[in-house]
Amino acid sequence: MNMKSTLTFILGFFLIQFSYAADDETCAIMLGDEIDPEEYSEVAGKKVYFCCGSCVKAFDANTAYYIKALPVLAKKFSDAEKKKLGVDKVKLLEQRYCPIYPERVVNPNSKFELYKGKKVYFWSSSAIRRWKRDPDKYYADAVKRGHLKG
Repeated sequence: MNMKSTLTFILGFFLIQFSYAADDETCAIMLGDEIDPEEYSEVAGKKVYFCCGSCVKAFDANTAYYIKALPVLAKKFSDAEKKKLGVDKVKLLEQRYCPIYPERVVNPNSKFELYKGKKVYFWSSSAIRRWKRDPDKYYADAVKRGHLKG
């Protein structure tokens, strides 16, 4: 290998490593929140980092769902690992994000309210309390963002 090829290889290696590290700098469930190195879950021998204990708890209760729903998590696992975890059997919700806290990803076990005959999922009880103040407004806002279907 000549010097140019060697340098290209080394640079490529570090760029790949950096891109993996960059994925781990923000939480996969509370989008945009910085991870806390003490808040993680271990799955298939891999540590998956989150911003807080609430995200760890949500992930631990819905591991296969979040791996299937979130590409940043899915790429951490091989196809064989995903199959062993049951990711292939998961059916994704039509809704991905909380209508009140749109940077938070909901799951099938999230709290929900019925709105005009449809289940609307929420990140927390406080989100439901806010929703109940003006569900039409929050629904319309979520539709505009593309987080709920109109």
